[in-house]
Amino acid sequence: MKRAQRFPLHFTTPLFLDDSQPGMAFVYVQNPSGAVFSGDQLELRIAARNGGKLHVTNTSATKLHRMLDGSAFQRVLLEAKQGSYIEYLPDQLIPQAQSSYDQETTIDLDRGSMLIASEIIAPGRLARGEIFAFRRLKLETRIRVGGSTLFTDRILMEPTTTPINIRGVLGSFLYSGNLLALTPGGNAKGVYDAASSLDMTGEDFRLGVGALPGAVGIIVRVLARSSSTITRLMEDAWSRIRMQMIGTPAPSKRK
Repeated sequence: MKRAQRFPLHFTTPLFLDDSQPGMAFVYVQNPSGAVFSGDQLELRIAARNGGKLHVTNTSATKLHRMLDGSAFQRVLLEAKQGSYIEYLPDQLIPQAQSSYDQETTIDLDRGSMLIASEIIAPGRLARGEIFAFRRLKLETRIRVGGSTLFTDRILMEPTTTPINIRGVLGSFLYSGNLLALTPGGNAKGVYDAASSLDMTGEDFRLGVGALPGAVGIIVRVLARSSSTITRLMEDAWSRIRMQMIGTPAPSKRK
């Protein structure tokens, strides 16, 4: 495994935490500055090749600090080639009041490789009474298979000018999450069926599953009223899909 890093982002040395997948490396991304600040321009590149298996997460939630002027940007590049498998499962994104953040994620796979990636968006610092007080949050995810772009997903939230806690957007839910499961050339139907076995409706959540173009995989979308509920649902989805993809359920998270 090769690592190259520059402040503020830092990769830990690889750990091997899953007894059922002894060859899978677990790598944690750390940001010792404690938050993302105005003017930050961050880039994260993760690649697996030659049948490698890699799990990437961070050590805590990503906090977007208050930004009186300007904004922050992060580019994420995920590449799975030659029969490899990547799990990219960061903790929640917490946009504080007046923060502004753009993120571009590009996922590049070839047929025979697989990837699971997720994102959870919190409403803000609830303990301080912040609910959708950030200025802007834009997340764009582009999926490329064999060099061709098959799918682009865009989320834009500007709650201080366009309310999002209304019917037809988030409604009464506070947390939103997406999980992508990509298996081009693999058993996309099996992955769809695994995700569809999840509970779709509860007192404090809603969940949906959709197939992606070209039968390359699925997207799971979740709305929830609490952090614990959305975390439980996303981890359940990850475990069921992982079982279908590589034959073993998700291990317990160690943070």
